[in-house]
Amino acid sequence: MKKKVAFLIVLFLFTNASYLSAWAAETSTVASSSTEQTDQLINSETDTIPPVSSTEQETTSSVHRSETSISEEPTQSSSEISSEPEQEVQEAPKISVMAAAGDGTEANPYRVTTFQELKDALATSVTAGQTQYIQLQNDIVYNTNYTYIKQNTVIDGNGHAFLYNGTDYGTAHFSTGANNISVTYKNLTFGNSTYPNSSWYGILYTSNSNVSFTVENINYTIQRGSQPFWGNNNAGNTLTFKGKNNFYSSGNSYGGEFVEGYRSVTFAEGSDTTVYNDSTDATAVFYSTSQSVTVEKHASLAIESSKTYLFYGSATLNVQEQGNFSYKNIYGVNSTSSTATLSTGTLTANFAKDSIGHFTTDVNGFSGPNPTFNLNSPDYIVFDATSSSKKVLGSMNPIFKRLDSDNASYRIDYLTASKQNTYVPTVNTGSSYTISSGNIGDGYSVAYAKLPTIDSLSATPTTGPDISTMTAQIDSTRPADMLSSEVQYKLATKQLYSGTLTSNTAQTSIQNAGAAEGVKETAEVTLPGDSPPAGEASKYSFTNLPPSSYYLYAQANDQRIPGYTFKSLWQETNAEVPPVVLIQFSSGTMSFESPIPGQFGKQQNLDNYTIRNAGNVPTKVDLTSITRNSDSSAKLSLVEQFNTHEQELLLSLIAEKAGSGARTTFGPLVDKDPLSLDTLQLDPFWETDALANLYLAGDYSGPLIGPQHFSYRFSFAISAATN
Repeated sequence: MKKKVAFLIVLFLFTNASYLSAWAAETSTVASSSTEQTDQLINSETDTIPPVSSTEQETTSSVHRSETSISEEPTQSSSEISSEPEQEVQEAPKISVMAAAGDGTEANPYRVTTFQELKDALATSVTAGQTQYIQLQNDIVYNTNYTYIKQNTVIDGNGHAFLYNGTDYGTAHFSTGANNISVTYKNLTFGNSTYPNSSWYGILYTSNSNVSFTVENINYTIQRGSQPFWGNNNAGNTLTFKGKNNFYSSGNSYGGEFVEGYRSVTFAEGSDTTVYNDSTDATAVFYSTSQSVTVEKHASLAIESSKTYLFYGSATLNVQEQGNFSYKNIYGVNSTSSTATLSTGTLTANFAKDSIGHFTTDVNGFSGPNPTFNLNSPDYIVFDATSSSKKVLGSMNPIFKRLDSDNASYRIDYLTASKQNTYVPTVNTGSSYTISSGNIGDGYSVAYAKLPTIDSLSATPTTGPDISTMTAQIDSTRPADMLSSEVQYKLATKQLYSGTLTSNTAQTSIQNAGAAEGVKETAEVTLPGDSPPAGEASKYSFTNLPPSSYYLYAQANDQRIPGYTFKSLWQETNAEVPPVVLIQFSSGTMSFESPIPGQFGKQQNLDNYTIRNAGNVPTKVDLTSITRNSDSSAKLSLVEQFNTHEQELLLSLIAEKAGSGARTTFGPLVDKDPLSLDTLQLDPFWETDALANLYLAGDYSGPLIGPQHFSYRFSFAISAATN
């Protein structure tokens, strides 16, 4: 309520009374010469101003009187007009002159460019039950009081502004003039740096009954006269916010509440409204009788105010599914209170599924009556102070009641200057907790929070040449606004717990498990900034995995509530990495030259030739047969030992492992099938002994008879090695 002293108003009326007779004489002249202005005087004479409803407590009865004086100010005009000769007024024809384009329909609104055109449009009648539509074509500067809206009306600012250049900050500028009407302001700005003032009776003085007032996409930046909304407490009046709205009230005179005198205030589904109020002349953000404020689904309301109270009187705050309500009490420049109180009466706050409530004090700890929070699966409710050296709770003890019975886990934690602590580790359905400063260690924050949950975890094996991986990824988490800095994984060859995964015993077992319990590898994924822990950012690939069945465990932290870190329960999935047997030989042929009789070896081989295991299992390689090619010289023969020393060749195939240098000799090679030779075993592709160099070695008996072409085909058997 407004805080003006009564004697100033009386003085104002007294001063103006001395000019009544002269003004009346002047208007007589105008009335006889201007049909349009005469029409305006007739309208003024017939309008009546409903009295302001008194809503202040007993301690402010003097203020009521001053407010009533203000509201009755327009009756001066009626008195002044009545001093004219009655017959002149009756003889003046009532003509409505419309200069604005359009016909007032939604498809073709009145397109106004001046304040006079706006008034003319508002005075043009429409059929009962219909709505007139008005659209601004430019910013409109005005200094007139009590412009009436008497029928269903939509004023579309079209991105333009109403700008007040007068000084009557304590008088209504726009007012309702009828009951049972609907008024909408949209796409409209009030105030700028050149015209920063308005009226403390709001952008629409709602003095009638059953008025539905809707604002949509409104920008409001006002210093003097900086109360956006005023109503008369009529039970049938409603105020609704749609779209994106910003209200900034900051001034050292003619201030007020954000909303006064509306019992029903709704922030419509999907809307986004911010409020800043550091003004004088009122102590609350919302002031009314039995008030109800509703933040609908997916809507957001953020309030920052230096007022002592969020609500004056008893109130109900409803935050629907995924709605977001935040309130910060500050020590202002214009209003300097160190007290933060949510309500002077009973406050009942109802928070629905995945909704958020955030209450912050920049002054003393919250005090006043204890509010009740009925919690039906919200995301979180948090009270905090802006400094870790302050207590968030003073004399106020919020009551948290869990109503839902879903499978989400809730916890009550609090912050002290040194660390995060747990007050209630598990909040059961139907339980109620009264939180006092003492039982949270005089902490600077307390939170009722839904613990994060990993809903879906995937483990995707990928195998192929030189590939044997398991890609871990968190696919989905709850809540939807979860923000993480880190994801932890554990990959194990056996299950790390017994019993139920979500039990405390199972979770502890997973947390403490190491190599001895079957953990093959652990990994931490650092997320970029605080980001959701699901999807591409959470991926991690475990590489070089032997074939096996694996159990994957994942846990993500959550820092969506400032100052707090919560961790999800460990989640589990499993997958199998299949065996891959794959041996790769160098392409081309093996060639060697022996220019003289005698021994030859690696140095006489013309090329480097390799054999390697590209699979993920240890693999055996057996040379099973050799076959002479048709173009091979018949003069040379393979023997196990020299007999005749006539064109005899002792030949072996040597495999020398790249890592250990261990050699496997296939030979001496002879023309028989099958061969019974040593076996080469190669490790999986990620080991150093996965590769061996192959070369031919032996002894040639001679004698020299010129160059001979010697050609064979080797056949190998490949199989997985068994332990």
